[in-house]
Amino acid sequence: MNKTVVLLLMALPSTGLIPLAVGQERSQTAAEAARLVQQLGAEEFSQRERATTQLIEMGAGAVPAVDAGRTHPDREIRYRCERIYQIVAERDFQRRLTAFTVGRSDGLDLPGWRRFRDRYGDDAETRSLFAEMQKAEGELLRAAAAGPQGGARAAEDRAWAWLQSQRTRGPATSLGSVCAFLFLALDEEVKLGPKASQVVVSSLGLPAFISGMSDPAKGKILRKMIGQWIAQTNDAMTPHSMYLAVRYGMKEGLVPAERILRNPAESAFVRQTALMTVAKLGDASHVSLVEPSLQDATRIAAHRVDNVQYEIQVRDVALVSILLLKKQDPKRFGFDRFQLNEVNLLNFGTIGFENEDKRKQAFAKYDEFTAHETDPR
Repeated sequence: MNKTVVLLLMALPSTGLIPLAVGQERSQTAAEAARLVQQLGAEEFSQRERATTQLIEMGAGAVPAVDAGRTHPDREIRYRCERIYQIVAERDFQRRLTAFTVGRSDGLDLPGWRRFRDRYGDDAETRSLFAEMQKAEGELLRAAAAGPQGGARAAEDRAWAWLQSQRTRGPATSLGSVCAFLFLALDEEVKLGPKASQVVVSSLGLPAFISGMSDPAKGKILRKMIGQWIAQTNDAMTPHSMYLAVRYGMKEGLVPAERILRNPAESAFVRQTALMTVAKLGDASHVSLVEPSLQDATRIAAHRVDNVQYEIQVRDVALVSILLLKKQDPKRFGFDRFQLNEVNLLNFGTIGFENEDKRKQAFAKYDEFTAHETDPR
């Protein structure tokens, strides 16, 4: 009841007629709903069907009686009440969602909206995207709103079904589903399991999400969501988050990259990805961060080109990264086969040396360059 109606009721003479009328109407509705619930167990099929239709048409007014009927001793009544309850609840949800999308309600009865609004604002596009999330993963969002542990379990169960569907039907996931999983991943209290984390990573490369990123309005919200996820990722998904940051040119990728480069215990593969991220998203101020890796001779990979074996070490990638940060051409420093990659910047297959002498020559040229900050001879 809104404030206007309350004030009007307070201004009326205290005859009690209006409250009585309202009470009588509710009582009559409840009595009629209870009568129809009993008819759900009638012998005649047509009578059961008619009662079912009438209860559905009554909508929210029939919910208390129908909800009670879900535990009725009669199996037929229980079955029909369960079906009616689901239909009425879904219709009511769609009604509330429509009112929310067009701005006729505050949406606070929708699970997760308050936190989503506080992070990304309250405008038409934000509401539209959140409505897509509710339509696609309403049950998942309700579970998360009920508690972090329940949300994590529901996400893992839903992720298992999602992954199975991807294997059998292909990548047809909606943007709403992608954003719902990403939204849960951003909740620090919800600790996603391995399957749910895999869904987050996999879904961010799907056509629905890529298309959403190209949308001028939705793309702004999605970039904020991805940026937050990238910056806080600190597990096995970190390399994937850095690749995503590089793909979309998002500076947030520097957060995990800097953390990794300061931790010498990280694996060579992860350090390689961090170096690539800094080379792509950083600037000359990041050179000092990369320089310690010039001493890391850990082998990353080896490959054969034209019957010549090339080996890539962490220090090779570090040197190329520093040269790019300093706006220098790696080819002029001994990386004869070096090629840029339009997406990831570094084409790792073109980094590395065929022997240690070649590597020493490249590093010697860099030492000469740093000593004089001039182009190498």
